[in-house]
Amino acid sequence: MLGDRPRRREFSGFMLICVFVIYISLLPKVDGTTTRWYFVLPTLLALMVFSDERRSGVLQWFTWIFTLSLIPGIIFSLCAAANIPVTFDHIPLLNPVMAAAGGYYLHAPGALLLASNNLSMPWGGELYRLCAMYDEPGMVGTLSAFILAANRFRLKPFPFLIVFIGGLLSFSLAFVVMAAIGFLYRLWQVRSFLGVIPLAILGFFGLLILGVIKPTVAPLAAVEVPAQVVVVPTAAPQLSIPSPESKASDTNELSAKELVQPLAPSEEVVMTTPALPVVVEPETELRQTKYINNRSLPEMDKLIAKYWSSDTKTILLGLGADSSVVYGGVSQVVTRLLTDFGLIGAALFTLGMISLVLTITRTAELPSWTLLFFLLFALSVYQRPIVWMPYAFTMFICSAVMAGRRHSTPNPEIP
Repeated sequence: MLGDRPRRREFSGFMLICVFVIYISLLPKVDGTTTRWYFVLPTLLALMVFSDERRSGVLQWFTWIFTLSLIPGIIFSLCAAANIPVTFDHIPLLNPVMAAAGGYYLHAPGALLLASNNLSMPWGGELYRLCAMYDEPGMVGTLSAFILAANRFRLKPFPFLIVFIGGLLSFSLAFVVMAAIGFLYRLWQVRSFLGVIPLAILGFFGLLILGVIKPTVAPLAAVEVPAQVVVVPTAAPQLSIPSPESKASDTNELSAKELVQPLAPSEEVVMTTPALPVVVEPETELRQTKYINNRSLPEMDKLIAKYWSSDTKTILLGLGADSSVVYGGVSQVVTRLLTDFGLIGAALFTLGMISLVLTITRTAELPSWTLLFFLLFALSVYQRPIVWMPYAFTMFICSAVMAGRRHSTPNPEIP
């Protein structure tokens, strides 16, 4: 591997991340077992020794594979939106909590669409959030934003246009925000009117996601609620009857030994409600709106409060390596680094990432684009903090390097 070797400037950052991975592999989970995070070390070490040219090549292959994985989902998603008949199977969601609540995917060959969030169209079609072959739409949106950032938000060559379309059809708010920041920066850099087009499209999809814009859809057929007969028994009156032993001198007085006996119940009153038509409105929500910040749910807020009120040992080591999964209510938020791995783990992770950011930015040919990528990555860490997974760390290193290179277009030798 000519040119592949560890670089002294990056060595400390990579070593801190490796130490962090080994550390969290030793931390016990709530049930006392451990997670074998050390299986990601070969990927980290490979990325450490790869040259910048090879890192760019890795990302180019990653982009092609990711693009191909989106195409079936994009086709089926557009067919559903256009009301073209498509046969879907139902598959339970991978998240066990959401699956128990009745959530499921719409499955077609090579594609998954999220059935729980959809938007009805006036012509009978349905917009569903695109999962492609991944577990959730947010994965599609996040990876799409990172790949576009690596290409400095240019939609050429063709694979990057497919990635942009896939990110839009995921209806991921994170994708819209990150892509809008990137295209705004590109518009400021190149000052071309064509740069307004993707921004306008992103704005429209953002309004759809937030529910500000909703297509006018005819209501479903009215369902008639049949007439109901309600029987209401009246209260039974009571009569006071003097006891036989009473000796009241005044016939208008009753003795203290009177008996209170109920009379027979009165007639029941019958009330009839007329039959009424009830109009059933179609489902028109692409994103749940119960929680604006759907990454930190109330359960996770309680868990982080418990963490900060714990003793010193717990603050340093955390509540358990999977405490956010067990007690956090399916929350994926950056505060799980503290609850799961403690202050020591969070510090190792933060120092390692900052060291790599500074080093890669310092050596980039286009440092402003590298910094923009790292800014977008930092926004993503809030909702996806497990960035030492192989795919995520590959994006972190390779996308930053490719964004900062002057000649970062895909190699013609790569298909």
